[in-house]
Amino acid sequence: MINRRDLATGTAIAAAATWIGTAAGAQTVAPAQVMPPKGPWTKFGDLQRSGGKLHYAMIGNDVSRPPIVLLHKLGGWLSDWRFVAPLLAQGRRVIAFDLPGHGGSRWLGTPPYIQSLGETAALLVGALDELGIDRIDLLGTSLGGCVAVPLAAFWPERINKLAIISSALGVRRSLAEIAINVDEKQKALFDAAGNPIPTEPALLEQIFGMVHAAAINVDGIASRKAAGHWIQPSERGVAITDIAGTLKRVAAPTLLVYGDRDKAYPKFRPAAEAALKHGRTAIVPNSGAFVMQDNPPATAAVLKTFLDEA
Repeated sequence: MINRRDLATGTAIAAAATWIGTAAGAQTVAPAQVMPPKGPWTKFGDLQRSGGKLHYAMIGNDVSRPPIVLLHKLGGWLSDWRFVAPLLAQGRRVIAFDLPGHGGSRWLGTPPYIQSLGETAALLVGALDELGIDRIDLLGTSLGGCVAVPLAAFWPERINKLAIISSALGVRRSLAEIAINVDEKQKALFDAAGNPIPTEPALLEQIFGMVHAAAINVDGIASRKAAGHWIQPSERGVAITDIAGTLKRVAAPTLLVYGDRDKAYPKFRPAAEAALKHGRTAIVPNSGAFVMQDNPPATAAVLKTFLDEA
């Protein structure tokens, strides 16, 4: 997800959240109809969870090893992984989820003020149970990386290996701080109707060091439109969680991943490295923060090396 810890400096502009109309009562919130880019996926599915459904996509059929689970960024969708997934699926089964309210995952009623990381992690564990999956290799970026931390910390028996990619691994913020830094300071990012102010590729270059900013920006505008009002509740869930402290509970071998041109997330690296029991760091060359989109082959190579180690 975006490093909203720096909203006061204006860095949040690069990740304008998309707020679209929400339904009332017990009606399903229907984000704008945006079709994700076609990917390599061979199977799609929906898992009914309490309050909504989780959408997922699969590629690969080999079940001799634990499947790889992919979680996307704030305001993203599982299609963010479409270039990396087939490279990881060589001899593996890969499952990518749309997080609550994002992509094809739909929830009843209006979004909550806070969608906590613990809630989302529990939903994913329930989904894995329904799919009959006991253990996974878990790879998450941004919001997905933040969700992966409590999932790995509180369900250690489910995680074989963990990779946290370009994520804001910060400390807990109070409700008052969230009201200032997420609510008030983001007003300028939306029009009077709550629709997002369009972003420019230059902002991705400036804030995240993106190399292929133009194409990634187009993709991001579409995925944020699909996520709509679920972006800020998810962001507040990150802000209210002591992710840095929770990292100390993670027992699985963990890889921290950053792009070599990333300007947003490396500041979290020292504390994360110190907190992890079995952690190390890898750098993806020629890439900004969204490495799976900016340099998919190199990202896949870094992740495969980690996952294939005994």
